[in-house]
Amino acid sequence: MLKCTYTAALWMVNDLGSGYINYMNQIQILLQNPDYIVVNKDAGISVHNNEDPQNLLLLLEKQLKVGKLFPVHRLDKETSGIQVLALNSEAARTVAEEFQKKTVKKIYAGILRGQLKTAQGSWNKPLTDKAEGRKNPEGSAKDRVPCDTRFKVIKGNSYFSFCEFDLITGRQHQIRKHAAVVNHPIVGDPRYGDPKYNQKMADIYKTERMFLHCSRIELLGQIIECPPPKIFEEIL
Repeated sequence: MLKCTYTAALWMVNDLGSGYINYMNQIQILLQNPDYIVVNKDAGISVHNNEDPQNLLLLLEKQLKVGKLFPVHRLDKETSGIQVLALNSEAARTVAEEFQKKTVKKIYAGILRGQLKTAQGSWNKPLTDKAEGRKNPEGSAKDRVPCDTRFKVIKGNSYFSFCEFDLITGRQHQIRKHAAVVNHPIVGDPRYGDPKYNQKMADIYKTERMFLHCSRIELLGQIIECPPPKIFEEIL
């Protein structure tokens, strides 16, 4: 099992807490072999967006001096944490097959607004598999598909719930939508959260990031862990 920690030797960007970072140095590499590279993506950087000159693929291709990289899954721009990329198309197909067979396990850490009534459970309301909005996170009824998000409260208070999420299904924005549906949106979520509340949190904690982080992936016999930035603990 590979774990990453936030030390000066490993983490080489400007600021751990701010979330939206100007990349002056390097992306943190968690694991690299001839077929795959695993990195710790920060919040505020898209995995692949041709309109974004600082997208993860472009930065890594320049940093590693490689040709084409193949993301085998895709974190939201606002989400930080473990991102796996293949270094060749054959490796990408192998991982795609694992996702189809549902042998890949992804665990997220997130901070929700308010205090959840139960310490653990499952959210299984159907959702669409596309981006929606704050007014209707579930999306159109005709487009909804089965979804399952398992949650466990790690710690919390009357203001926040620090949770671990296990994605049983992998729909777009699934954790973010389910959290919004139960009226406990992810703190800092610009799409499904309350803008006034998010601005208040940004003013208090000096960060505009969304508090969702991919902290563990089990893939092809490897377990990779990367704890969320220290500000997750600080706001509690």
